[in-house]
Amino acid sequence: MNYEKIYNNLIDNRKKNPLSNDVYGEFHHIIPKSLGGSDENDNVIKLTAREHFICHLLLSEMYEKETFNWYKMNHAFQMMCSNNGLQFRYVNSHIYELKREDFRKTMSWSQLGEKNSQYGKKRSDEVKQKIKESLLKRNGNLLGLNYREVKKLRRKKEKISYTSDGIFFNKQRRNVVLRVFNIDLTENFEKKIIELKNLLVNLYLIEKKSTVEISEIFNCKNETIRNYLKVFNIPRRSLSESIKNSYL
Repeated sequence: MNYEKIYNNLIDNRKKNPLSNDVYGEFHHIIPKSLGGSDENDNVIKLTAREHFICHLLLSEMYEKETFNWYKMNHAFQMMCSNNGLQFRYVNSHIYELKREDFRKTMSWSQLGEKNSQYGKKRSDEVKQKIKESLLKRNGNLLGLNYREVKKLRRKKEKISYTSDGIFFNKQRRNVVLRVFNIDLTENFEKKIIELKNLLVNLYLIEKKSTVEISEIFNCKNETIRNYLKVFNIPRRSLSESIKNSYL
């Protein structure tokens, strides 16, 4: 398909039939500014919103793939497809399928080197200190780690988690403990873990409540209670009785 011919025909047709002032239109640079086009009147034309959209779609297909012009036009068309408080563009499934991979490549290209908004920028000592304090507050202080140790863990992409007496508490488990049992583990972690374990032991092994009854107490799923019995290595009652009898 000759996208350039279709583009030029659309522009020529609108030049011959300009939109009147009382009709909504959008101004379009015939030669895009990012490709060297000017703001002169002969390079600017008023198009309908639909024509404007089609023109940018055609421009995104006109140039050889992964050339500078191709990246620039695909980036422009991607911005046109974006919805915000000032504009809404409908992109149907055919256009989405056509441009999805092109947009992915364009986004990767737009973040390389000097095109990245953070390229060459240096953080001030004040900003670095705020980042350090934030990082320590969220992770280091909870685990007794220093700033360098926390950064080392983050570089390795390891999840910072609590471990106590062989019991592993990642972020998800901590959130469940806070939500279900209403216990915040960010302070006195060891003490609160022991208290929670003792609570479950008392309810399940001493008071002999079922996991269903315990789940009703905490207003959670039965599976959650079963899971935390396993987390704390609390044996099932039938098993605990057999263990007890073996010592009699």
